[in-house]
Amino acid sequence: MSSTRPRPRLAACLVLHGAASPPALDADLRDLVGVADEVVVYDTADHLAPGTAAFEATLHPAVTVVSGFWADDRARAKQAALAHVEADWALCVLPGEKVRVDGEELRELLHVAGDVPAMSVRVDDVVRGTHRSARLLHKAVPGPVCPPADTLTEVPSRLLTVEQPVATTASVPRQRGVFDRV
Repeated sequence: MSSTRPRPRLAACLVLHGAASPPALDADLRDLVGVADEVVVYDTADHLAPGTAAFEATLHPAVTVVSGFWADDRARAKQAALAHVEADWALCVLPGEKVRVDGEELRELLHVAGDVPAMSVRVDDVVRGTHRSARLLHKAVPGPVCPPADTLTEVPSRLLTVEQPVATTASVPRQRGVFDRV
């Protein structure tokens, strides 16, 4: 990596919606801390109450929890979550999704990406099948709210893949679309 520009910082951004807390939320948060420099959780239903395992995971210095509201507006919740991201790039994930990443190679790709506003990521989804989605957003580059899919730079699957495990699909249809499009 060139020494003229600093190493790109990566955030993971997660919106919690619905009355029930995702069953593996504490594990999700611990995994995301291992992937990203910071994790922003936008909690719309007080999932992270003191005394829960998920609350304990939020005590990590890289995790920021923001209490928000849903108001039946997925786009607003996503934008509210992204407003709290301080990193250069934000990876948007849903509760229960697992991120597989080669951190150093991904950061090298982000370093040379220049003024790309968003990148598409392979998503292995048990409901919709394998597809690509604009999940990696460059915070410093203004761009259209919903860039055309054919204009997005693709992140190679060997560097970054998002997996939606079978065990978490019960709540997926209600949450589908939170981060499908930028």
